[in-house]
Amino acid sequence: GTVDPSQDNMLKITSDGRKLGLDQRIVNQMLPDEPGTKVNQCVDNIMQIWRDGEADKLTQLVFCDISTPQAKAPASKAAKTLDNPLLHALESTVPLPEQEPAFTVYDDIRQKLIAQGMPADQIAFIHEANTEVRKKELFSKVRTGQVRVLVGSTAKMGAGTNVQDRLVALHDLDCPWRPGDVGRILRTFKIKKNVEVTDNGKIII
Repeated sequence: GTVDPSQDNMLKITSDGRKLGLDQRIVNQMLPDEPGTKVNQCVDNIMQIWRDGEADKLTQLVFCDISTPQAKAPASKAAKTLDNPLLHALESTVPLPEQEPAFTVYDDIRQKLIAQGMPADQIAFIHEANTEVRKKELFSKVRTGQVRVLVGSTAKMGAGTNVQDRLVALHDLDCPWRPGDVGRILRTFKIKKNVEVTDNGKIII
């Protein structure tokens, strides 16, 4: 029969394990931000490489398939659910409680990079380029070093992401790791021999 999603099953357990391995706030955003998480280590690595590559405007990619940015629903959506003028009038007089935004690894990384001194306009999410025109413009900015940290999922930042020109590091935060996922940066620097792959998802040339 069907599996009750409210009960533990192998898929749910492995999914929660992947989330907890990245940041426990993905499971419960009220939990503390532990300093030794993979996300915090990644932020420190990004900042160090960003500082070291300032003169040449070297760029970095961050891959994360879990806790991606969520599209915001329009505020008027709920009001249109029931087409009743009296209900609309009542809703307009009742203040709605402010909801705390859901935790995402993407927003957490951006906020921490900015807090450590990286300009906000040098950080971009692939999810924000929702048309081919915007995507081409974004890739152009990465190639020229205007955007120096590009964060995205494997699906959205995989094939066709040609931003290798200044690329010096690739951070892959979650499994699976496949040859094609890291091949972009390895092909870019194929004439160089000193390639280091570390256990926190960082490749340094």
